[in-house]
Amino acid sequence: MINPDPFRYLDHTADLGVEVTGKTLSELFVNTGRAIFETMVAGPVLINRTASIRLSADTREDLLLDWCRELLYRFAVRSFVPQRYDVKVDGRSLSARLRGGRFDPIRDTVKMEIKNPTYHHLEISESSSGFKAVIVFDV
Repeated sequence: MINPDPFRYLDHTADLGVEVTGKTLSELFVNTGRAIFETMVAGPVLINRTASIRLSADTREDLLLDWCRELLYRFAVRSFVPQRYDVKVDGRSLSARLRGGRFDPIRDTVKMEIKNPTYHHLEISESSSGFKAVIVFDV
């Protein structure tokens, strides 16, 4: 059975383990983005920017890792924090339009720095109630 909450933290020794759920594969990817930024950033990030992302990969798991890497890259390089997600996953391709804002260190706070997603325990499973992913991040 899929957890009714979109994500929950897993016990993990040194890194951050997260279990994410979604009724659809697209919702799973949205909830993964939300898990990343709700874990990393505290503060009222203003919504005044948009970003578009297109990705494709050999597997759904690779696509999920690429999605996480792209979100973390945009935060690290452009200080972009998505707040609203319009994501479509079709097989092993993703297109997304994000609305969000620039992280402001005066107004916003980094709660935890997430460095990178890993292949450690990476899994996407599907059941009659939707999708579930387990992903571990370096912190």
